[in-house]
Amino acid sequence: MIKLSLTFNLTVLITVISGCTTTLPNNTKDFVDINDISMVIKTSKLNLNYSLSNQNKEYFISALLKEDYKFDVTFNKNGKKLNSNLLESNLSFFCNSFIEDQRSLLNSRLFTEVDNQADILVIYTEKFKSQADKLKVDKPNSKFYFLDKKNSHESFAQTVIGFDSSIKRFDDLKRNDKTITIKHSPREKKDFKKIYFLTEYNIGKSLVPIFRSYLIDTEFYSTIEILLGASSIKELNDFENIIIPAPPYFLTNLSSKIIVKSLKDELNQELIEDLILAESIHQNNFYGKKVKFNSGMAKVNKGQCIKRELSMMKVDLNS
Repeated sequence: MIKLSLTFNLTVLITVISGCTTTLPNNTKDFVDINDISMVIKTSKLNLNYSLSNQNKEYFISALLKEDYKFDVTFNKNGKKLNSNLLESNLSFFCNSFIEDQRSLLNSRLFTEVDNQADILVIYTEKFKSQADKLKVDKPNSKFYFLDKKNSHESFAQTVIGFDSSIKRFDDLKRNDKTITIKHSPREKKDFKKIYFLTEYNIGKSLVPIFRSYLIDTEFYSTIEILLGASSIKELNDFENIIIPAPPYFLTNLSSKIIVKSLKDELNQELIEDLILAESIHQNNFYGKKVKFNSGMAKVNKGQCIKRELSMMKVDLNS
């Protein structure tokens, strides 16, 4: 374990190949990635100086040791500072944090795909209250439902959907005349089209399947935050078909890896890899190229922040 007070200098020496080049390799792809960059900077050295938490230092070193080039990295208080919460960090080069890009796409795309804001239900927990409050100002005609931790998830879902009143009428009828047999299939409300979940993983994994059992054809949306408590790809089964803003290859990338701790831990690792890729591009002047970052495709231009291209991705464990 690396101590926070320690200035850490690490140099990895690799055999220098002959024929130094400053152009990216020709290939049939319409983008470049970390493998392409690694090939052309083997004869140069990546210099890094960051002020990081201990955990982020570990991500940093792990990411650097994966690549086949020389580097010098220093961790001290004078280095570039990153938000300890990497999901909330713009990683020095990006226009926004990954989660900001996700929220922005959801808040624009989701609410413009319906004719009426009232067609959107927003379900949120205490952790996301400030975000929900902002949405209430921006989207005042949508319906907002707060899930208190004391609420039963089943009864909460029935109340939101409108099944609770139907079930009450059914129970009243049974009490009035116990001699008759009544078949009852409660009907869902038809005054909304989509549900936006602002919940953490441990609540979402229970709540989303309950809503899905009642609303087979309704579209569910969320940010990646709802997935991050899972310890494996298989644990995303409860979120099958939920739509999140992410690059289309996001789940494919994750499924090809051995998840040691959690999806959140793996995402943090990928975000640091994106930062190092951006550093490599800027230090070697590889501008004007479309780059495949873990968190989304983006064109990198000199003097401009990096803007991710995200799409609306459906969680599908069979794809």
